[in-house]
Amino acid sequence: MSNLTRQLGEIERHLHKEEIVSLAVQHGQMIIDNGDREVLSVYVELKRYETYLKGLITHLKEAALEKALQNGKDKFNYEEATVRITHRVKWNYSTDGKWLGIHQLLQELTSEKKEREEFLKENNGELTIVDPDTGEVLDGFNLSKEITQGIAVQL
Repeated sequence: MSNLTRQLGEIERHLHKEEIVSLAVQHGQMIIDNGDREVLSVYVELKRYETYLKGLITHLKEAALEKALQNGKDKFNYEEATVRITHRVKWNYSTDGKWLGIHQLLQELTSEKKEREEFLKENNGELTIVDPDTGEVLDGFNLSKEITQGIAVQL
């Protein structure tokens, strides 16, 4: 695996994000085309790296912010990358009665929508359906659906 991944500091610093992604795509295609390594094995190992790097970045983020703040600028270049200090504002709207009403309505509608979706899935393909809330007799229906496959790796 060490031949596939780059050690810390080995990705050329002059490369921008798009170029790094392109490099990763090229390396990925080489792995697929070459056949020297089992693709699934490489994928699982890279998921381990991804988990490790996410944890590492999360742990270093606050210390990196403190170091960046010492620069005294909101935006500066560092090791051929642009570093920006971001500011987020989170507003608390809960003191406004109208906002609270809208918020409550949205929650109720979201819940109602989920219930309706469950009802529709459970009754998909039935010839006639009786709506349990209204007693209304409905014609049957067939919902269209799209099934996609993915891969999940649990470490």
